[in-house]
Amino acid sequence: MSKKMVGVFLVFMCFLFIIGLVLIFSAPSSGQNAGTNAIWKRGGSIDTWEYQQIIESTTSAYRTGGLVISLVGGFGMLLSGYALFKENIRTA
Repeated sequence: MSKKMVGVFLVFMCFLFIIGLVLIFSAPSSGQNAGTNAIWKRGGSIDTWEYQQIIESTTSAYRTGGLVISLVGGFGMLLSGYALFKENIRTA
């Protein structure tokens, strides 16, 4: 693979890693927003247990999705960094 392709891949993986981190750190507020929206959709009243379940499941889903995306991005960054390193060793 050429250096340019590996460089583009590295930038893409960095972007994925950052998106994953943003999802992980915004998970609690997303869960809270989902709970608030559920209250609004049901006319201002909802069972406490159901409200808590909505918040926890949404937070968990965002956190899991962010974890997967950031792991893929981080692993891709490592691989493309290694490929760039090996390419620079050959040309030096």
